[in-house]
Amino acid sequence: MSEEKRLILEMLKEGKISVEEAEQLLEKANPGESIDDKPKTKKPNNKKFLRVRVTEEDEVKANVNIPIALAGVGLNLIPKESLMVDGVKIDIDHILKLIEEGTEGELVNIDAEDEGKNYKVNIYID
Repeated sequence: MSEEKRLILEMLKEGKISVEEAEQLLEKANPGESIDDKPKTKKPNNKKFLRVRVTEEDEVKANVNIPIALAGVGLNLIPKESLMVDGVKIDIDHILKLIEEGTEGELVNIDAEDEGKNYKVNIYID
């Protein structure tokens, strides 16, 4: 991923720009590539979010909300080696396929225990 794209996504994450502004900036970052040039898939609703929640003993430890329009880019920012919970691998490619197909609701639900503490990982679209 280019440095420009990473900076655009950081600005979006920090709330400095809107989803629409991020899309416009991403298009400008790749002038030869437009959204219309990509293979046609079911266009996700821009008002929906991919949500990732990690809890420890019912206390939220991570709460990530990625607009569906940027889910592919956002998920690819996560290091693949950190996508293991209690020995269960979270398959990002499969999640991206579900998003492209327009799947809604819960995609991943993992309950794990480590050193006597209960952990939960939930990934869903709403």
